[in-house]
Amino acid sequence: MSVINTNVSGLIGLNNLRLTNLGLRTSLARLSSGLRINWAADDPSGLAIAKGMEAQIGGIRTAVQNGEDGINLIHTADGALEETQDILMRMRDLAVRAANQATLTTDDLDRLNDEFQTLVSEITRKSLAVTFNTKYLFSGGFDTNYAGTQVLQIGPDNGTNFRISVQISRVDGATLGVTDDNLLSVGAAQAAISAVNDAINRVSDVRAYLGIQERRLNHIINDLKAEDINISAAKSRIYDADMAVEISEFTRLQILQQTGTAILAQANAQPQSVLQLLR
Repeated sequence: MSVINTNVSGLIGLNNLRLTNLGLRTSLARLSSGLRINWAADDPSGLAIAKGMEAQIGGIRTAVQNGEDGINLIHTADGALEETQDILMRMRDLAVRAANQATLTTDDLDRLNDEFQTLVSEITRKSLAVTFNTKYLFSGGFDTNYAGTQVLQIGPDNGTNFRISVQISRVDGATLGVTDDNLLSVGAAQAAISAVNDAINRVSDVRAYLGIQERRLNHIINDLKAEDINISAAKSRIYDADMAVEISEFTRLQILQQTGTAILAQANAQPQSVLQLLR
């Protein structure tokens, strides 16, 4: 049938060209952004799933930072306690020296005691001076009934399984039991040896528990990083563009655009054949 008012072939060609141009726009957006989903309409359910994963990934990475901050906190406490143990070792040497009655005078004991008491004062001072982000570690910020605990968020969500308690026990001259000791007599020096030995063991216990907590945090961080990798891979499969596929699709659409334009020109020329009937 020969008609001129309605060019059906031209309309079909124009619609196909429109669809091709829409496909090219989508392909260009994916190639330029590297994303398979640039608008919600590209994949509504996929977008919702990917954004949920993205939120979880962000929480996991922040939880890793929290865990690493916790390890730095523990390192700060452990470093201070290492120095405290060195001080106690020196105090023990002084006490052992002062217990040597056969060779020491009263003046010698006074001098030994002066250094001993200075070291006791230093242990107490350290307990009030060691801080992490302005929080006192051995007295004050972490202190709750001489066994301070505070919460560390080590997961991406809310819940008891996503947090642990970090404990740093109070450590000062009083809790170590050395504030009442002196070296002013042989008997006092002998008692000081036992007291300082006990204090060294107490500090060792605190450091050991700090080490246990650090090892636990390292395991938690390793788990979180594995989650980060796997969830990121799952999100990528939904959200990111396969560049090889998109380049192939873009090439196909370019060819369709060129052929569609040529065919549309041919379809627009068809009604002109009616003019032959007028000759």
